[in-house]
Amino acid sequence: MARPAEYENLLRVGALKEAARSDDSINQFLQCAQEMLAASQANIGVAPTFTLAYEGMFNVVMAVLEFYGARPGDTGGHRATAIARVAADLGLAPTKQSVLTRLHDVRNRVTYRKPLPPVTKADANAMQSILNDMPSAANTLLGSHKGTT
Repeated sequence: MARPAEYENLLRVGALKEAARSDDSINQFLQCAQEMLAASQANIGVAPTFTLAYEGMFNVVMAVLEFYGARPGDTGGHRATAIARVAADLGLAPTKQSVLTRLHDVRNRVTYRKPLPPVTKADANAMQSILNDMPSAANTLLGSHKGTT
């Protein structure tokens, strides 16, 4: 199956790297995303809710990237680029794509630079909402290409 031109361009500039495609791996990423969504909906604190939803979202990103034989590159902004590309592929509304970009920045801030102020309940809820939309959109996208590997 031919990759979309956007992926070829991101591979050419090093924002993405080549990766072997494995249907078992893709399915595992999607299963983990569903499990992380379910776990994030338990009565747990705000930070774990956000983290589980973020990591679940990124598992969907990895599933779609692997479907196209790619993974995030090693350059700065590699996750942000991968997230933006997959969010567009999944047809997330522009407002949700914008919120997702902001939430990725929040994740980087609290993880790497500055834990205060902490993640808010509104951020955790927004991350859960985005993750809630992604698996079905991914299954639709990936299912539309079944048998073309």
